[in-house]
Amino acid sequence: MKNIILVGMMSSGKTTLGKKLARALHYQFVDLDKLIEKDQGMDIPTVFSSKGEGYFREVESRILKEISTQKGIVLASGGGTPCFFDNMEVIRQMGISIFLDVPAADLARRIENHGKDDRPILSGATSLQETLQARITERLPFYSQADITLKGELDVNHLLEVLKPLL
Repeated sequence: MKNIILVGMMSSGKTTLGKKLARALHYQFVDLDKLIEKDQGMDIPTVFSSKGEGYFREVESRILKEISTQKGIVLASGGGTPCFFDNMEVIRQMGISIFLDVPAADLARRIENHGKDDRPILSGATSLQETLQARITERLPFYSQADITLKGELDVNHLLEVLKPLL
């Protein structure tokens, strides 16, 4: 029973696809950001604003390592999770890592549809799409280490077919 870890930018579909995938496989769905919020007793934007990104990334890495021994989970990582400390190595050792590769224009549209107020790394961004493209470029060396890369619109049935020989 191999874990599945979804990586990619904010609004790439990690949570939405992860929940569907977990249901289809009878796995437990785990959202890393929700675990951080529970651990800290506050939401992610508040952790960022009150304690800073460095503190947040340390907590994120600690919690990732704490759950790394669980089995039968689909994990939605945070957008930046793979890019700090040895997190991508931890993710790769946990199970099958999947990079949800969504273009910046699509991400911008999704974020605008549900509001960017809860996204600390976007505060002060003048051009959402340009900011997202810069982040993608910066994070791609980490995301590209994933076992599988999925591009475009993501369908759980297609993903199940890709995963079947690996599980």
